[in-house]
Amino acid sequence: MRPCRTPLLDSTSPLSVLLLDHLHRNRPSPPPSASPPSAIWSPIAAFAAATKRARAGTLSPEDAHHLFDELLRQSIPVPNRFLNGFLAALARAPASEACGDGPALTVALFNRLCREEAGPCVEPPTYYTYSILMDSCCRVGRPDLGLAFFGRLLKSGLKADQITASSLLMCLCDAGRTNEAVDVLLHRISELGCEPNVIPYNIVLKSLCDSSRSQRALDLLQMMAQRACRSPNVVSYNTVIQGLFKEGQVSMACTFFFYEMMGLCLMW
Repeated sequence: MRPCRTPLLDSTSPLSVLLLDHLHRNRPSPPPSASPPSAIWSPIAAFAAATKRARAGTLSPEDAHHLFDELLRQSIPVPNRFLNGFLAALARAPASEACGDGPALTVALFNRLCREEAGPCVEPPTYYTYSILMDSCCRVGRPDLGLAFFGRLLKSGLKADQITASSLLMCLCDAGRTNEAVDVLLHRISELGCEPNVIPYNIVLKSLCDSSRSQRALDLLQMMAQRACRSPNVVSYNTVIQGLFKEGQVSMACTFFFYEMMGLCLMW
């Protein structure tokens, strides 16, 4: 990923205009003899405005970096829910004329907060913050960096949850380490402080089928069906059936469909 540059933003930029308008609306003008007041910057209002623009696809990298320029200058910690909301919106925003790579920009902005000069400008990251970053790394084709963020999460003392576990498995699968993902799913994920539901299983099932290992996926699916707390859903069955068809195992796919999917429909 290419680091985003941080050019200075003048007072006519869209973000500056938006923030100044929000903060100084209806503010009385100072008397002629008084000195101009210093600019008041509200990080919460700024993040709310930037989040809205990120969702609309109108936030440029320059404006985003300007937001963090201001953030790094203030000393009162910003609640991490505002940072998480902004990073999530930016990471999921489709490519636009204003910003062609939201996930890469998400990682670049967070890295600025990890430098020593950042100080206590934001509350410590949560497991949700790291999940956003790991997903962003997968979106830009760098699952190895996502795994590094997971290592940072563990060093921070945070416990993983279902979302973080899913992000970990996605990074392993995208990195071509599906065997490790299966091992983590079956034997080690409880050590991370959570028990997997159907979503982490579906991630691994898809990776197995994508790598032409549908028989292994079928074994894993049948193992799921034996555990009531991790019952497969329609997505699980459909993933394996499509994998079998792609590998030319039509007879097995049809048999599996009639015996397993029909039984699932009867339970509903």
